[in-house]
Amino acid sequence: MTRLEKNESKIILFSGSKGGCGCSFAASCVSAYLARKTNKNVLLLDLNIGKKDSRIIFNIEGRDVRDLGDIEDIVSELDVSILRRLVVNFDSSLNLILPSLKIEKNKIFCGKNLEVLLDVLGNNFDIVCIDFPYYLLVHNELDLIEYVDKFIIVSLADFISVSNLNLLVDGICCNDFSYNLDVVINKFNIKPSISPSRLSSILNYPVKAFIPYDRDIELLFLNKGPFPIFNYNLRIIRSIADLSERVYEDLNYGA
Repeated sequence: MTRLEKNESKIILFSGSKGGCGCSFAASCVSAYLARKTNKNVLLLDLNIGKKDSRIIFNIEGRDVRDLGDIEDIVSELDVSILRRLVVNFDSSLNLILPSLKIEKNKIFCGKNLEVLLDVLGNNFDIVCIDFPYYLLVHNELDLIEYVDKFIIVSLADFISVSNLNLLVDGICCNDFSYNLDVVINKFNIKPSISPSRLSSILNYPVKAFIPYDRDIELLFLNKGPFPIFNYNLRIIRSIADLSERVYEDLNYGA
C-alpha cells in the first residue's frame, strides 16, 4: 500500500437490483481483471456482512484472517498499520477486505464510519471496488455520492429485476452524476428474460453491458475464483473484459 493524493484514487461501487443478480460476480471479476491487466493497486471491499461468499471464492475460508468486524470500534483510528493487518493480499495487485460473519457487527454502516473508511482506503489504493448490498444503497444516512466515482448496477433480465432496477437507480440518480452510472444485465441469455429491445423501452437508463451465462465459467469461478476464468476466450469472458476496459477508461486511466 502506498499513500496517494486523494484525487488520484477512484472508487467503483457495485450493487444489484435484488439478491442473486450476480453483483458479487461482477465486482470480483472486474476487480481481478483490473488488478491483472493494469499497474494499479486494486482493493475489493466486500460489505456483505454475514456472508461467506468472498472467503469461498478466493479460497481463504478457514484461514485466520481479520475482517471489518475486528475494526468496528476503532474505525476513527484507522491507519496504515491497521490496514496492513486487515487487508488480504494476492499474488496480483488485488487486495481484499472481508465482511464480518456476525451480522450484529455492522457498525461500519453507522454514523460516518463508512465515509472514514473510504477516506483511508482512497489514500492507500488506486482503485477501490465496493461490493455493496443493494438494500443499503438508498439508505438515507449513507452519503456515497461524494465518494463514488462510478456506480455499476447489476440486474437480471427478468421483469421483477428490471422493475427493481428502475426504482433503485431512480433513488440514487440525479442529473449531476448520471454519467457515472452504468447498468449491466447479467445472464441475459437465460429464460425467462426480456429481450434487449424491450429492455430499452422499460428501463429509464441505457444498458452498458450484457453478460451472458456460462455454466462452466460459473463452476470455475465458484471453485477457483475469478483469476483463472480470464485464461479462456469465451463470450462471457470477452464481455467482462470489455466492461472492465470501459470502466477503466471512464475513470480517466485509459487516456
